[in-house]
Parts: sequence; C-alpha cells; structure tokens
Amino acid sequence: MIYDFVYLLLLLTGIVVLVENRLSHIIVFLSLQGFLLIFPVVQTHEGDWEHAISLISLVVLFKAILTPWILNWTANKSKMNESTTPRFGYLATLLFMVLGLVLAVKITEGVSLLSIPVHKIGLIYVILLVYVGILCFVVRRNWLALIAGFCVFENGIFVLTMVLDKGLPFGLEFGSFLDAILVIVSGGILQLSPHMHIKERKL
Repeated sequence: MIYDFVYLLLLLTGIVVLVENRLSHIIVFLSLQGFLLIFPVVQTHEGDWEHAISLISLVVLFKAILTPWILNWTANKSKMNESTTPRFGYLATLLFMVLGLVLAVKITEGVSLLSIPVHKIGLIYVILLVYVGILCFVVRRNWLALIAGFCVFENGIFVLTMVLDKGLPFGLEFGSFLDAILVIVSGGILQLSPHMHIKERKL
C-alpha cells in the first residue's frame, strides 16, 4: 500500500510540472520526483540489493540531481522568463487530465488477470504519469517546461517498465537515463545559439 502512495506522489509531482507557472518550482518538483523513483526500484529489486543500489545511485545522480541542476543552470544563464503558463489555459488542461484518467481506468480494467507486483490503483497512477508527460508537449510553450515534461514522461516509462517486467536487465534500465543526456545537449545548444537568447528575451 505504501508503494501506491508513492505512485500517487509521483503523479502529483508530474501534475505540478504540468500546471506550475514558475520555472524554479518546476525544477524543484522534477528533482523531488527523481528522488521518489527510489521506491519503485526498491519494490522491484528486493531480492537483488547489489543491483538495486547500483540503480538507485543512477536514479539519484541523473534524475534527482544532474537533470534539475542542468535545467536550472541553463535557465539562469539564458536569463529565461520565470513565469510560464499552459497554452490552452488551466481549464482545458484539467479537461485533458480527466480524459486521461478515463483512459487509464479503461487500460487497467483487466489488470487483475496479470501477474504484476502492483495494485490496480498504483498502475493507474503510473499510466497517468506517462500521460501527464505527453500532455506537457501539448499544453506547454516554454522550451524548458517542454523538456521537464519529457523528463516526467520518461520517468513514467521507467516506472511502468519496472512494474510490468520486474528486474529488467541493467542495460535496458540504463536506457531510461537518456533524459539527462537530452537536457545536457539542449542546454548546450541554447548557450551556443544567440538566436535562442534573443527569442527568449522577447517572450
């Protein structure tokens, strides 16, 4: 039951990233979500602590520390506007969330027939987390918020793969840290592109 609560917290941090209009708060909650990913790792690797510790170290380094730090550094260096709002407004965003909830419930209707180490409600939270990440691409305009949305999407995929396939090979799990590489590359491109600097200052 405690893991279901963790999945709920993961979803709530993703929703904050989706609707929050201050970039500094988005980065803080993205970091918090990275630390929360420790719990699904522990849940799915209880019998292999050596593997679990290695994976937790990568989670903390890439998702909880490095990715938020790079985003914050890039935003500060580019003098990016602090405020950002959803493209279609908060009411439309809420409507999208309701549709996503209905979709998640439909997807998990037959979950009791599957052999997976998570309750149905927990799986709904994880699917909604993936959906929230996708939704960020639809409703967000600021590029940093878009990257944060990608990180939420990728975090959701990371948890979903662990839930549905307990004990994935370490190489496959490492592929879930590609979001940090995207953030680093995007930050570097922004700093090297004077056009992007000018565009952000006009917004």
